[in-house]
Amino acid sequence: MPSDILSFTDLKKYFVIGKKGLVQRTPITVKAVDGVSFSIKDGETFGLVGESGSGKSTVAYTTIGMYRPTSGEIRFRDRDLFTEKRRPQALRKEIQIVFQDPGSSLNPRRTIRQLLELPLRLHRPGVNTLQETMRLLDMVELTADYLPRYPQALSGGEKQMVCIAQALATEPNLIILDEPTSALDVSIQGKIINLLIRLQKEFNLSYLFITHDLSLMRNVASRVAIMYLGKICEVADAVEFFRTPFHPYTQMLLSSIPVISEEEEALKPRKIVSRGEIPSPVNIPSGCSFHLRCPHRKDICSTLDPVMVEVQPGHLVRCHLFGQPEQPPADRRATGAEAVLEEETARG
Repeated sequence: MPSDILSFTDLKKYFVIGKKGLVQRTPITVKAVDGVSFSIKDGETFGLVGESGSGKSTVAYTTIGMYRPTSGEIRFRDRDLFTEKRRPQALRKEIQIVFQDPGSSLNPRRTIRQLLELPLRLHRPGVNTLQETMRLLDMVELTADYLPRYPQALSGGEKQMVCIAQALATEPNLIILDEPTSALDVSIQGKIINLLIRLQKEFNLSYLFITHDLSLMRNVASRVAIMYLGKICEVADAVEFFRTPFHPYTQMLLSSIPVISEEEEALKPRKIVSRGEIPSPVNIPSGCSFHLRCPHRKDICSTLDPVMVEVQPGHLVRCHLFGQPEQPPADRRATGAEAVLEEETARG
């Protein structure tokens, strides 16, 4: 059985965006990621799905070191990524990211050759950079004619292929794909997905695939996790996830997928109509963060935040509809992430 290549344990990332009050200035906090736990196995594609503002990109940016976690742990092959202030060079080359907008992630003043040579010089000194850049372009189905060109001379799909080649230059084991096709035309999206699948098989890559497109996850992901307002709602194998979704929010998302045939419509869960709108991440409701929109809410949902329970082997759900272990009353003292946040605010 494949081992875990990346694991998250109670990961929290809070941002202080201001202060309120005239006398006692209370910090205004956005809990972008609030207690996320899951793991990615070696060689698999793990799909992280959620609406805009759910916190999925914050998980990605924290993993690559753009942010430091407020609390919690991220481990890569059993090594804590944040035990040292500066991540070791050998560890940084193992995890790469492909961003959503390829146009903004490529330096417009550098040629494609210069863009591909930079990670080679940093992480693989001694290689023949010209030969290797040509090999990288061939891997993403581009020719050597692209080497002297600048990014602005390329189409959106070609820019994304260069970004993928850039990520492959360090010979990583894990690539984070932050909505890699959402900024592209439909005609090129399939080509990029097929390219990523081929490269994964060829180099035994692991993917953390972040998207809001559930239809895409059905064909790409090995396992799927759903995020809502900074927390994981449900985690399951992709086949099981689409066959028997348990969480009301997951059912709502799946029932809203557009289909073109009656057969596909029959496979969708019963239509669930959500109430209200998504709460502000600055003012997340108490209890279950989805309870204001949930058609199955109970009294406990507004007071007690549910924890993950394993409903079936490998299928985890965070919902009061599926049982809840007894929890002690919350301590009013700031602990964990809140304590770290208070210290950062006091220093600032």
